Amino acid sequence: MATTKSKSVAIRENSKRDVSPKWDGHESWSAEQFNRQFRISMEYYRLEHSGRELKPKIINWMSQAGYSKDQIAQFKKTRDNRCNVTMGAIAANLLKGMPPVRADFNEGRNTAQWLGEAIQKIVIEGKNDVEDEEIDEAKPVIPQITIQERVREASFKMTEEIEDALENFSQDPESFDPKAFKVMNLLRGKDAKAAHARIIKDFYQRQYDEYLDLQEGKDEQLKEGYSHLTKAQVKKIVAFYHEILSACDMLAQEAKINRKPRKAKVVPKDKIVAKLKFKKTDEPLKLVSINPADIIGSKELWIFNTKTRKLGKYVANEYMELSVKGTSITGFNENTSIQKTIRKPEEKLKEFKAAGKVALRKFLDDINATDTKMNGRINEDVILLKVA
Repeated sequence: MATTKSKSVAIRENSKRDVSPKWDGHESWSAEQFNRQFRISMEYYRLEHSGRELKPKIINWMSQAGYSKDQIAQFKKTRDNRCNVTMGAIAANLLKGMPPVRADFNEGRNTAQWLGEAIQKIVIEGKNDVEDEEIDEAKPVIPQITIQERVREASFKMTEEIEDALENFSQDPESFDPKAFKVMNLLRGKDAKAAHARIIKDFYQRQYDEYLDLQEGKDEQLKEGYSHLTKAQVKKIVAFYHEILSACDMLAQEAKINRKPRKAKVVPKDKIVAKLKFKKTDEPLKLVSINPADIIGSKELWIFNTKTRKLGKYVANEYMELSVKGTSITGFNENTSIQKTIRKPEEKLKEFKAAGKVALRKFLDDINATDTKMNGRINEDVILLKVA
């Protein structure tokens, strides 16, 4: 396929010769031709003008559309930066002869009505604008381009070859071969990301849906509008649009697969145990609790309830570690985490302190008392003895 100038380059060259988009002969255009001309014209004004520069176009359109002098004056006195490029581009296109309503474009919505509503909104929002707050004419205003606008512009540049292919179909639908154009390879070659793919898909979705309706043959108005195309030609263009949308879907899906999983935010241990209520010291028993932050990530936690005289051990579930949530221990095995009442706490706890790792394994077994399962709750009567 022969290479052509990009649309943005062509638009800029045309603007130097004062050649802006025209709407002559739109009555004989197909829906696809009309839609393409609209996209090109909107891109032309977006690339070449700011909303402030296009405000006179809106004022001109208002005068031709029958607005009163008072209505026009109200709009004129609003700050120029309230006017956006889309409004200005629509007004410019309407002045150039674009019909405000077309049944097979934008679902038959009235473009002039939309512009009128946008103007009214600006008048209402700008009713308190003061003339002396207007921007100094000596200082040109450089329009700020958002990240979304940059992505959208980059996405449209990626469709240049696609637009060329659609133009080839429009000129010679019989020889058009959808299989000769690899959309996926094209977009990958332009380093299209998921954000670009979504914009490109939205760009072509409506036309694809329209051709699908045409292929089904249920819409008489579409059949009349595309009467110059044979069933075989419609089938080819449907296949091409399907290729475009499928490529966009694949790029978006690949991005999800290749996206690195977000790292879980590491919460400081001190913050995790901040709400845990426990007994820091016990004078009679000469006991001092460990730092509760040591519980996080441990496999065992020994506790002693000074009120009930119960000595207990929390054991972590297999492949898990103990942690804290609010005022409770989490991640423990409900079957192996038990506690027993001890009769002489002073003697038994002294024995506990002297016991090593091996002795601690059977420490609770040697206590002659009934096992009680642990419930995870820690309160102001509980001393945190040891972790392992």
